[in-house]
Amino acid sequence: MLGLIGAAPAVAAGLLPAGATARASTRDDVLAARIAEITTRPEFAESSWGMRFQVLGGAEPVHAVNPEQRFVAASTVKVFIGGSAFAALGAGHRFRTTVHRTGPVIRGVLRGHLVLVAGGDLLLGPRTRPDGSLALPYPDHSYGNATEPVPGDPLRQLRHLARQTARRGIRRVEGRVVVDASLFRQGTEEIANGFTPIPVSPIMLNDNIVDVVVTPGARPGDPAVSRVSPETAYVRVVNEVVTVTTPTRSPAFGPPTPGPDGTHTVRLSGEVAVGATPVLLPYYVPDPVRFAEVAFAKTLHEEGIEVANRSSTSDVAHRVRVAEHVSPPLADQVKVMLKLSSNVHTVYFPYLVGAIAGADPVTAEATGERYQRALIEQAGLDPDDPANGGHTPDFFVGFLSHLARQPYFTAYREALPILGRDGTLADVVPDSPAAGRVFAKTGTGVSRTRVHKAMTGYLVLPDGTLVVFAEFMNQPVTSHTEAMLVQQRAGTAQGEIVTAVYETLAG
Repeated sequence: MLGLIGAAPAVAAGLLPAGATARASTRDDVLAARIAEITTRPEFAESSWGMRFQVLGGAEPVHAVNPEQRFVAASTVKVFIGGSAFAALGAGHRFRTTVHRTGPVIRGVLRGHLVLVAGGDLLLGPRTRPDGSLALPYPDHSYGNATEPVPGDPLRQLRHLARQTARRGIRRVEGRVVVDASLFRQGTEEIANGFTPIPVSPIMLNDNIVDVVVTPGARPGDPAVSRVSPETAYVRVVNEVVTVTTPTRSPAFGPPTPGPDGTHTVRLSGEVAVGATPVLLPYYVPDPVRFAEVAFAKTLHEEGIEVANRSSTSDVAHRVRVAEHVSPPLADQVKVMLKLSSNVHTVYFPYLVGAIAGADPVTAEATGERYQRALIEQAGLDPDDPANGGHTPDFFVGFLSHLARQPYFTAYREALPILGRDGTLADVVPDSPAAGRVFAKTGTGVSRTRVHKAMTGYLVLPDGTLVVFAEFMNQPVTSHTEAMLVQQRAGTAQGEIVTAVYETLAG
C-alpha cells in the first residue's frame, strides 16, 4: 500500500489543523505517485518492492510499501556487523602492530628472534595514505573486476616498523622473523566472491591478497604480461596467459605448489583479448602468517638488517618491544567493509569483536556474533527473525533507528557509502539534489534466475532532520546478462526513490 500509513487516525483525533492535513495529504499523494512511477516502469514489470521511510522518532512512516514483506538483504546485512563493531569496540579504537626481540643485542647482533605481533589491523597496506586519509577506490581489488591494485605501497607500514627496528641498533638477527597471530585462533570463511574459502587471521597485509595485473600482448599469440603486487618471495606466479582474438578461457589460478619454507608457486593460465583493458586477479594467500613473515623480512633486508633464519635458544616468552605501528581508528577501519562492501573485511569483524571486546582468542567468531545478537536485541528486535525467510524493511529501520541514538552514530553514518559521492553509491544519481545527503549501505544478489537489490541507511534533510529508510526489490530474470542489467537499473531506481523523498520533504 502506497502513501502515509496512519494519517487518517491522526486527523480523526484532531491532532492536525485542517490546512496542515490537506497539505500533508497532497504531499503524500504526490510522493506516492512519484515512487509508483519509478517502481511500475516496464523494466520492473515482474518485480516486487518493499520500503519504509521514517523520520527518526516519528510514530508513522513518511512512506511505506510492503514494510513487513521479507526480502534478500544481501550486503546490507553489513550494517549489523559494522554496528556491533562500533558498539563493542568504540569508534576511536585503534589496533597496534608491534615488533619485539626475544634476546639481547650485542654489537648490532640480535641473539634471538624478531617477533611481529599481529593486533588485528585490517589496514596494513596501501589504503592508509601518508597524510592519514584512506584510499578507497571502487570497485575494490578483492572483487576481481578492478584494473589496478589499491594505489600506494602495500608494505608501507612494515617498512616503518623495519626502520624503527634498525634505529634500535639491530643489524643482524641470529634467529628468525616470526609473526605472533595469537590474538585469535585462525579460521576459514567462505566469501561471496565466487564462494571462495579464505583464512581469517589476526594478521592482514594488503587484504591478504597478492594482486596480479594481466595486460594483453600486442598481437594474438603473444604472451600476456603480468605484474605482481606486493612483490615478495612468498609466491612465484608462473604466467601462462596468452593473447587471443576471442577468449574462451578466462585467466585463473591453479592450485599452489608449496615449498619447504612455506613459500609456494602458482600457475596462472587462460586467455585475454588483444586490445582489452588490463584485468586484476586477486590471489588470496593461503597462509597469512607466512606471507607477513616473508614480507617483513624483505623490508628488514632493505633497511640493512640481515636475518640468518636459524633456531635460537632465547626465551620467546621474554620480549622487549622495539617498534610499533598504531592503526587509524575503527571509524576508518570499517569503511572498507561498508563503503566498498568488501566481503574479505566483513568476515574478519566478528573475530575481532570476539577476541578484543570479548577477550576470547579460542572461539572469537562465536563470541563476536553474540555481541551482534545483543545489539539487535537492544534495538528491540528478534535476531532470529530473519531466519523466517529474509529481512523486512521494518527490521532494518528499527535497527538503524537504534544506532542513530548512539554516541558513535556520526562516525557510523560517515562510514557508509554516500549517494553520488563515494563507495558503492559513487555513480548512483550523482546529480541528484540528495547527493551528499544520503548515507546508505547497498546490497546486490544476482543469479541466473533472480536479482535482489537493496539500499538502507539515512537521509539528512537541510534542516538536519534524519530520515531512516530501507528499500528492497527482487525480480526474476532469464540470464546472467539480464541480471546484471536489472541490478544496475534497480540501483538507480532506488537512488531516484530516495531523491523523491528528499525533494518532497525538503520542499
